[in-house]
Amino acid sequence: MNWPAAPVLLPLVTALITLFWGRPGMARRWVTAFSLLLQFAVGVGLVMSTYPGRVLVLGLGAWPAELGIVLVVDLMSAVMVTLTALVALVAQVYGFIEMRWAISHPLRIPLIQFLLAGIQLTFCTGDLFNLFVAFEMMLISSYALLTLEADDWDIKHAFPYVAVNLFGSALFICGCGLVYSLFGTLNFAGIARRTLEMERDGVVTLVSLLLLLVFGIKAGLFPLHLWLPNSYPTLPIPLLALFGGVLTKVGVYVIIRALGTVLPHDLGILHAWLGGFALVTAVVGGIGAISRPFIRGILSFHIVSQVGLMLLAVSFMTPLGLAAAVMILWHNLAVKSSLFLIGGTAALLNRSDDLSRMGGLWSRVPWLGVLFLVQALSLAGIPPLSGFWGKYMVVRAGLEAGEHLLVAGSIGVSVLTLFSMVKIWLATFWAEPDGVVVRVEDPRWRRMTGVVAVLAVVSLAMGLGAEGFSRIAIEAARGVLDQEGYVRAVEQFLGKTGGVTP
Repeated sequence: MNWPAAPVLLPLVTALITLFWGRPGMARRWVTAFSLLLQFAVGVGLVMSTYPGRVLVLGLGAWPAELGIVLVVDLMSAVMVTLTALVALVAQVYGFIEMRWAISHPLRIPLIQFLLAGIQLTFCTGDLFNLFVAFEMMLISSYALLTLEADDWDIKHAFPYVAVNLFGSALFICGCGLVYSLFGTLNFAGIARRTLEMERDGVVTLVSLLLLLVFGIKAGLFPLHLWLPNSYPTLPIPLLALFGGVLTKVGVYVIIRALGTVLPHDLGILHAWLGGFALVTAVVGGIGAISRPFIRGILSFHIVSQVGLMLLAVSFMTPLGLAAAVMILWHNLAVKSSLFLIGGTAALLNRSDDLSRMGGLWSRVPWLGVLFLVQALSLAGIPPLSGFWGKYMVVRAGLEAGEHLLVAGSIGVSVLTLFSMVKIWLATFWAEPDGVVVRVEDPRWRRMTGVVAVLAVVSLAMGLGAEGFSRIAIEAARGVLDQEGYVRAVEQFLGKTGGVTP
């Protein structure tokens, strides 16, 4: 069965087609939209194929497991593939509405597809070196997208992003070398098998810490987050929704995968450090959001805050804690992306996203206000919306683990989030300042609002259907923590195909 390769091949083929298509045109946009819809359909098929507890494995070539490329899809990665394709589809259609094809940059569409190929390879790979390849695909594409349509001022803010991530890439390749010298393989199943068999020592903890550092850079973990709040707001709104909603969550996913499936589960000191840094990350992100005077800046700091909350739940290293992290991760993909798009629509109406120059939207475009209110309250964790259930699971998992300080911190971060969301609401929708004009004559805002509503409906479904989604999240977390089941599935496949070294 070759389905695990489809999420990677589809965006790669689309990128090449659109790259050599020539000048932008409507046909090119239709091809892109169809490809993204197909990618979403493939994701849904993978979810149905992996639920509950099934693991799909594909070995590329008859190479030994220590050398070959292995793609592995379980329920966790299948849901991530699906939600990523959905967010990309909504953001891309939003971008088509925002800018006419005649003035759009010809490289934006192929670069987005190359970025998606790297993201989906991250979710599907079963090998550490190919994870490095996926990271490089993402980083090169993101470097290009960050500067493609930027002016001199914006490019200056892109430099920290490039510098920090290049440093992270250098650490990653060093980490791959250390892992191979220690375990004799870079295959996730092979590493997990070795960790189940070997005795614990300080070297394993050191290598695990190095990998956590690399993945923490990608996720934006404190103090490795400083590049994010200034770099992301320079992006066009559709790209910002994709970067802010998906790209940083890749780092969180890889940390969940590494700590749950690949590395030993008894690295108590490492998990304690992760919990402490995650709490600081969440608090710093929440305070930073309050200090920013414009929508993109506030929401960019909230990326940092939410990443901290997810990793705080991961640090408990219990099935419920991991399920809570997964629930918040899935909710955040939809909510965070939609908030950026709603902010972009509000900026189109007010011709600015500076809160001091905005206002009057509630009386003129109430549906946009309703969408923002639902998503903002969900991000803050107000019941019965989707954000509440993940945070409720964090509190339960933390109390069961005896981590009362981390639980109190997570509640405090929710209060900070609510405060900053109210700040946006009052300035943008409720206030009626003199001299602020709402340009409702621009027809684009109606179609943009309709597109964003898709993600709002998904988020609302997660909240109102919390029992079903939490059941899927618990099943996904159980699969991530089942090292023996993961190893057995990969080894059985490689044994059947002759890919295991005798």
